[in-house]
Amino acid sequence: MLDIVIILFLGIAPPILSLWMLHRAQVSYQQTNRQIPRISQAPSLKALPPADMTCIEGYGYVIGKVSCKYNARSPYIRCTVNPSGPCQDCRHYESL
Repeated sequence: MLDIVIILFLGIAPPILSLWMLHRAQVSYQQTNRQIPRISQAPSLKALPPADMTCIEGYGYVIGKVSCKYNARSPYIRCTVNPSGPCQDCRHYESL
């Protein structure tokens, strides 16, 4: 009879131990998560004015001066040298 109890205990002990460790890990994670301050979302990007976009056949809409050598020809970034800056009075401007 004692042999059966020992075998039963050895069979049930690992899952019980595993569930106990899982519970401890979840409690620890929840406590850590409460201590971390919430990070505010990144500010949303401002929409570009429609006057800054030009439609080019084969590319679609492009931002900035299309005549510049460094224009990225993209609706998302203006220039490969100065992606966020204005094209007007740019020192990198080179005509095609």
